Amino acid sequence: MSGLPFIVVLGILILFFGVLLVLQASGNRRQDQPVGIEEFANAREALDTVFAESAAIERIFSTEDKEFIARSGTPEVQRLFLKERKTLAIQWLRKTQKQVAQLMDLHLRLAGYTGKPSPKFELKLAGEYAAFFVVSHILLLLLWLRGPFEARGIVGYTSDVAGRFCSVFSIRLKNVSTQQES
Repeated sequence: MSGLPFIVVLGILILFFGVLLVLQASGNRRQDQPVGIEEFANAREALDTVFAESAAIERIFSTEDKEFIARSGTPEVQRLFLKERKTLAIQWLRKTQKQVAQLMDLHLRLAGYTGKPSPKFELKLAGEYAAFFVVSHILLLLLWLRGPFEARGIVGYTSDVAGRFCSVFSIRLKNVSTQQES
């Protein structure tokens, strides 16, 4: 019975990557187009943004503001405050999801240009992407159902997972940039 969770997780990962492959094959991805300089610049900007926003996003989920509004605000102000913070939190998460998905799309396109493919690297990046995908969607659900202050515990974890994905992806970007310069 101890191997059952492993098999379930493995099955979910196989389904996830199968869906990604189907999406790629259906033509929704631009994998056959060459990667341009603008895309490299956009990738670097997305990496920088994800890293920088990870620290700043903590303010949206800060309970200090909520406590201050609870003490001194009217019920209408409290309701508006919670609505605004929920909207900000969802916007941040959607933007981060979009940036990470764009980075993964770029990675899939760059994989064909790699002179020395590394299955270990590919699995690590895919694992980080899958972890971010799952955790960020759980957070999105929690934000919709409970709001940003009740979902606070998973925010740091989601931000960490996005940071780990970006760290691993930056290795790919650096390797491709180095190969192009040679």
